[in-house]
Amino acid sequence: MIPRHAFKEIHRIVRDGTSSSVFHLFFAALVTVIVFLYSPSIFSGDTDTARNYLNTIVSSLSTILALCISIILVAIQMTAGNYTHRVLDFYVRLPYNVSLFFFYLAAIMHSLFLMARIRDPLNDPLPTNLSREMSADLVLVVICFFSLLLYMYAVVQLLKPDRIIELIVREYNRAFQHGRLRAALDSVEQICDIAKRASSFSDSVTGTHCLDVMSQIAARLPLPKREDDPLSMIHGNMVDQWVEIVGVAVKERDTAVLTGVLNALSQQGVVYVEADSWRGAELVIRAYRKLLSTHLLTDGHAAYIEAVVKRLYQLSALSATKGARGQTFALRTWHIARAIGEASVAANPSAVGSLARVFLMTETFHQTLNSMTDRVEWMEALVCYFQLWKVFVPHASRSDAAQWGDWWMKGAEDETREFGIQLAFALTCHLRLPEVRETLTYVWAVVPHDITRPLKDRLTRYRLALFDGWPIPSVRSALPKQ
Repeated sequence: MIPRHAFKEIHRIVRDGTSSSVFHLFFAALVTVIVFLYSPSIFSGDTDTARNYLNTIVSSLSTILALCISIILVAIQMTAGNYTHRVLDFYVRLPYNVSLFFFYLAAIMHSLFLMARIRDPLNDPLPTNLSREMSADLVLVVICFFSLLLYMYAVVQLLKPDRIIELIVREYNRAFQHGRLRAALDSVEQICDIAKRASSFSDSVTGTHCLDVMSQIAARLPLPKREDDPLSMIHGNMVDQWVEIVGVAVKERDTAVLTGVLNALSQQGVVYVEADSWRGAELVIRAYRKLLSTHLLTDGHAAYIEAVVKRLYQLSALSATKGARGQTFALRTWHIARAIGEASVAANPSAVGSLARVFLMTETFHQTLNSMTDRVEWMEALVCYFQLWKVFVPHASRSDAAQWGDWWMKGAEDETREFGIQLAFALTCHLRLPEVRETLTYVWAVVPHDITRPLKDRLTRYRLALFDGWPIPSVRSALPKQ
């Protein structure tokens, strides 16, 4: 049996061969020759009928061809304005143009040639040789009309966005296989332009299809092996284009495209992390930060902010399992999430409760922290977390504080749990939040206590970050007198 991949290869070869202009030219010429050689005798009129017929055919075919081309050009112009100017290039290179124009020119020129050869008086029968050529001309006219129908169908298919994207992807593959990275990059940008224009016209189906195609292209791209690898340009451009698409989707409130971009970035980030391509993973993290600061935070899209933060934490959890370099990357991701959290609280302090569940009570927090084998990075990650906690807690209600306290006790390991309890009490004293401290005391069923001396020594370098440069407070002395 022939393997399945062999069938696919045969199909690809046949498709590429039959879609070439040379094939259509050869096919049209072959059909025309067969018509002239083996056409049946179907014309039996006299010279007057032949003249009228030929005159009608010349004028009709010329008018129909000109009218159809004019209508098609208008449709192509509208499609180019809505999606991409590349559709005009695809139309010019459409192989059906060759066969259609060959048939029409052959029929028109042959009709003119026959009109010049008919010199007999009116109503006289045609000579046998001219009658045979008139029959061939009639068959050729029928072929012209059928070929016009096929041509119109091919043009309509060409104007469909899915077909345009398919042709652009085909050009991208050819350019990339031949090492023409600039041309490949142009094709990627064309797909992005289609996505942005589709979003601006509320065409979510086309926009999401573009994103799916871009995700497939990005997933198949070889990863850059060094800093100056030309592939880095394509990867960077791909990620930047996703951010630009978000800008259009936010402006037009196209939720489908916006969600598609977030998913595409997340999938590509996973590809980079699993391949230990930290440069590529940094591109994704920076893209998330840029689209948040530029688009989502300014327009108040809380739901998408939460979606981005969840994806950041998921990437950090995955990267923390990839060794020392991955743990460093996870720590950097947490710092970015902290910056996003600070901006989110500043922009919408009334939504602290819902934001806290995303930023502070993420499912992957303890998993990421437990994966960090380097104690210095473990401490920095914990301090980064409580820096974010410090931003949220002044705006939190007793219910929010109780919910967080319950989550902390259930998920943290013993060392992390104890350190977190001590650090939370110290921060409530520093921020002068006795209500929060009392709530945590009740939820944890413990007496507020100081940070032990060894931990306090380790926190000395973080006094500026956590306690604004002030000495670490004594929790007992800060307790209200009984």
